[in-house]
Amino acid sequence: MTTANARTTATLAGLALIILPLLAVLLKLTVFPGWMMVLAIWSSPLLLIGYAVQVVIAANALLRQRGVFQRTTARRRGVIAAWLTSAGVLAAAFFLVDGGDDGRFGSAFTVLIGRSSTGEGESLSMSFFAVCAAIWLGAWLWLLVEWIVQLVRARSAQRSRGLHV
Repeated sequence: MTTANARTTATLAGLALIILPLLAVLLKLTVFPGWMMVLAIWSSPLLLIGYAVQVVIAANALLRQRGVFQRTTARRRGVIAAWLTSAGVLAAAFFLVDGGDDGRFGSAFTVLIGRSSTGEGESLSMSFFAVCAAIWLGAWLWLLVEWIVQLVRARSAQRSRGLHV
């Protein structure tokens, strides 16, 4: 992969880290918003902190030309972790079953397959949700660790070259 292609790939991954979680929220607000969204609002400080960290990683490691995922050999791992995080959160929102007090429930997935408000649709969708949520959270942790490791390595490399930061 050429340097220009690698930079473009990293930049797209950074933009996905910022945009796809917002699309996931929009998806949940438009398809069967209900008690799960209320729970998300109650846990919003934790989710907002996680999203803020994600935006910082995107801005500093992927979108900046001198970001650690733009110029290191670990670019591929960082980009993969970023894409898995981004796709995981959107997929989790797609499969998350929600509903209100009116007895109707479902997800974007159950709407798509015509199985909303059925036990079969709920069970299938929530199974997929569990996998997607695990991928999302695991990839987010991987991205965070990868970013920290690359920052430490970059700092060590600067010190060894005699450049103090």
